[in-house]
Amino acid sequence: MIRETYKGRELKILKARQPDCVRQFVGGVIVHHGFSGTERQAIDNLKRIIDRLDERGPSCLSDEFPHWWPPATNTKVA
Repeated sequence: MIRETYKGRELKILKARQPDCVRQFVGGVIVHHGFSGTERQAIDNLKRIIDRLDERGPSCLSDEFPHWWPPATNTKVA
């Protein structure tokens, strides 16, 4: 399990039931049930997504869900 805070978001990675897969959580909300890769690859993937959101803003409806945004700045409602 990996747990860390990145740019105000709580990230957590847990092993999945499927072999060689992990579950990804952002802000306590599961965002992927079976990411194929290591725990380190999964946390790096979430960081890339967050960096993209911070740089370009939301590109689809699911990007606007509150768990993607830092709690102090979140004004969006799911």
